[in-house]
Amino acid sequence: MITFPVESKKLKNHDSLKEKLLSAINTTTLVENIFGPNNNITRCDWGPGRFDPTREWLQILQFDLNEHLKEWMKQFKYETFTIHEIWFQQYAKDAKHSWHVHGCNFTSVYYLDLPGETPKTQWVDPITGKANTFDVSEGDIITFPSWTVHRAPTNETDDMKTIISWNMDVDISDFYKVEDD
Repeated sequence: MITFPVESKKLKNHDSLKEKLLSAINTTTLVENIFGPNNNITRCDWGPGRFDPTREWLQILQFDLNEHLKEWMKQFKYETFTIHEIWFQQYAKDAKHSWHVHGCNFTSVYYLDLPGETPKTQWVDPITGKANTFDVSEGDIITFPSWTVHRAPTNETDDMKTIISWNMDVDISDFYKVEDD
């Protein structure tokens, strides 16, 4: 059985950040849907400049996200993290993101707006090949190894789902840096 560090935890200030983030996201310049013909992402800013720190929504989120990630690192005894890419995606009715993986050590998804019955991220168990759904709620951040095959299933509701996702690398702490036998 393979186990790996996965965490789902609510961002501490989600309730006070949500409307500010959505307002900033809704005025962000978009990029074309570059995810291929099997995908239908309504709005997204993934692409060139995907770690542009001057984006308004990222400036709003930056402090709280940094604090969240520092706590996450402690529990798994990681020393540092480096976010290489961060972007938002929005899914209106009939939007989806097909099965895929990411680069870097870890991928995270922050469920900024997850109304009603909008679909949650699904992932494939590498042993059984079965699809599973992450147990998340609005405001949660799920972090998992980037090689995990996952997707955003088709949104069959009339509600818009908004996520913020990022890819990051980590380095281990001295806890793991012991002499080999």
